[in-house]
Formats: sequence, structure tokens, C-alpha cells
Amino acid sequence: MPDLDNRLARSRSALLDEIEQPPMADVRRRASRIRRRRAATAGAAALALLGVIAIGARPWQQDTAPTVTATDPPAIAPVYRGGGIEIVGLAPESVHDLDGEIADVEFTDPAHGIAVAGCDRNCAPPATTEDGGRSWHQVPMAPVSTGPADVTAFPGGHWLLTGDGAQFSSPSGVGWTASTPPAPTTRDLIGPGELPAVDRAGGPLVVRSWNHGTLGPLATQPDLSVRWVAPAVAADGAWWVGGVSGTAPAVAVSRDAGRHWKTTTLSAPMGDVRTVAIGTLGTEVYAVATGDGGALLGIYHSVDGGRGFAPTYLASTGAPTTSERVPQTVAGDPVPLLDGRLLLVQRWGAPSSWWVSEDAGANFVPVTGLPAAGEIRRTYAGYVAYDLFESAWAAFSTDGSNWQKLQLS
Repeated sequence: MPDLDNRLARSRSALLDEIEQPPMADVRRRASRIRRRRAATAGAAALALLGVIAIGARPWQQDTAPTVTATDPPAIAPVYRGGGIEIVGLAPESVHDLDGEIADVEFTDPAHGIAVAGCDRNCAPPATTEDGGRSWHQVPMAPVSTGPADVTAFPGGHWLLTGDGAQFSSPSGVGWTASTPPAPTTRDLIGPGELPAVDRAGGPLVVRSWNHGTLGPLATQPDLSVRWVAPAVAADGAWWVGGVSGTAPAVAVSRDAGRHWKTTTLSAPMGDVRTVAIGTLGTEVYAVATGDGGALLGIYHSVDGGRGFAPTYLASTGAPTTSERVPQTVAGDPVPLLDGRLLLVQRWGAPSSWWVSEDAGANFVPVTGLPAAGEIRRTYAGYVAYDLFESAWAAFSTDGSNWQKLQLS
């Protein structure tokens, strides 16, 4: 008789099959229309603005928050647009002082997030938001940490905070409880509400829960040295990890909660691969291989859910590329956009940090008009852009195209 997990997995698959999803082509057409509409609006606004003022410097080149000019209504948030991407700036409301540079921001759903500051000792309390980052509040009854902290978002709005050899769990971001991990035991699968992780690059893939932390290694390990782990399950229920197999870039996927893994070794570029980050959207999967300093070494694309990959860009030398058709380096994770393009960020790049490709990563165009960014990192419910304006600002997006600058400093 099949066990409960197998019955639940089949029931989930059957339910997903019964839910009518909009075709990806329809989603892309709508996203492309929105992008064209934004471009037209931005062009009209720019012409009107040039008719009444002279621009001395671009606001996105400033190291501080852009100035909000009083208008009628009294004040509005500035909006930065380029290449179909929109970033809503700071609102006139007060900005929460995190008492330290933003080190880690995680969202468990589009509304609820938590942020921690980088610190060496006497760390400031984390802050939480319930409106997608527009307002923040200091965490009540915050755990005390004497060193750098890391926060992980789990399904259902749960959180795990680790740092200085201690860990604290919370079902909602308030009322934190000190938690002691149990004795490690081998895990057969990634259970409901749990996440896979690695405690160190190249280490075994382990399972974590929000209330107990690391539970133990998976019984079946992917056949590669894991350097990157997806912070959330893909829409089709697959778990993805990236890394290296020998010296070649490789990815692995599990479609049965970690019981079995399929590893794909990718075409080897010139240069030493340090990590492989993955982005998924529908049946499309991107893998981006980087080397020392984030040097872009390879981009790989799958149109069938990762069953087969084709290289769209391979570096011909081990040094950062000097080609103008791709960014020299990549900081963080790839972002597949709803309109079919791929977004990568080059740390404080010139002429732009933001690069988009319309041909699956073979060629990119730098997007001007957007603030400089340090990196993009995937979080459970979307993406976080760090070090905006070459300063300690951040923004959040659920889709990579629409961003909200966080009222947080």
C-alpha cells in the first residue's frame, strides 16, 4: 500500500493539473505590452520635463536618497524606469533606521519581510514589514545576538534566525524562541514546510526546519559539489541546486522532495567555475556559471523544465569578458522576466548595473535610467536588490520588473 507521502504527492500533482493556468505565451504578451507602455510613458515624461527644467545630474548617480520635490499633491515617491523595469523610490514617510547597513532581507510572501543589519557585536534588533517594505518596525522581543546574523524565510510566514553559534525561531516574526538543533539524523526527504540548504560550500545537502534548524543530511545527495541552493521550490514542485562536477558547471533537480536527483553536467567554459546560480519561470530554466569575483563564464538555457540545457554564452578565456554584448561580471542570481527576457546585475556596472537579454542570454543590453545596484538575491517570495545608488539601500520585487525601494536604512 503506498505511503502517505506518495499519496499526497500524487494528489498535489492531480490538483495542479486540474487548475487551468494562463498560457505562458499570453503572460508574455501582456508583460511585453506593459513594457512598451512604460517606455512610451517614460519618453513622454522626459520630453515634458526637458521643456520646463534643466537637468544638472542624474538622481540615480547620487550616493544618498533622492530628493523628493513638493508637488500637488504635496509629495510623491520618485519612480525610476528603464527597459520595462520600474523602481518606486522612497515615499515621504519616515525611513526606519536599522542601525547598521542592510545585510540580509528575506520575504516569506509579498507583504511580510524581515531585515537584519550587518554587525560585529552588539547587533541591532531586526525589523519587520507587513506591507511589502513600505513601512518597517523593530521586532518586539528581538533575540539578542553578539555577532553577524542570518535570517531564513520558511513557508507559512515562519522564520529562523542564526548567528554567533545560536539560533532563534519564530512562527510570525514576533515572539522569538531560542532553539537547539536536534541530534542530526539522515532525512529521506524535504518535508512540508522544510527547506534544503548547505552549511558550507561543497558540503552535504541538509534539511532545515523553521523551529529546529538543521535536522540532518539528505539520504540521497545530488551528484555534484553544491555551491547554490534554491531558497524556494519551483512552481512545478522541483528543487534546484547548482555547483560543479569535477571542474565543470553542473545543476541538479529533484521532483520528489529530495528522494532522487537528476544531475546535468553543463558545457565547460574557459576559467574556474566557482558557483552556478539558477532561475526558473514556467518551463524555462536558466543556469549562470561564474568564477572569481563573479566573472561571467557561462549561461545555459532550458525550455523543457531542465530536462535539457543549451549554452547561450560561453567565456573563451578565464578572465572577465570584455565583450560589450554581456556584462563582465554577475552579482547574485539570474532573474527570468515575465516578458521572456533574462535580467542579470553587474555590481555597480557601467553604463548600467542592469542588463537584459531577449535571446536567452546570448546578447544583453545595459538598461540606463535605473539606480546602480550591488547584487540581486533570490528570496523565498521574490528578489531583493542590494546596495542601490552605490549605497546601503535595497528594493524588493516579486517578478523582477516591478520594484519597491525599502523604507529602510
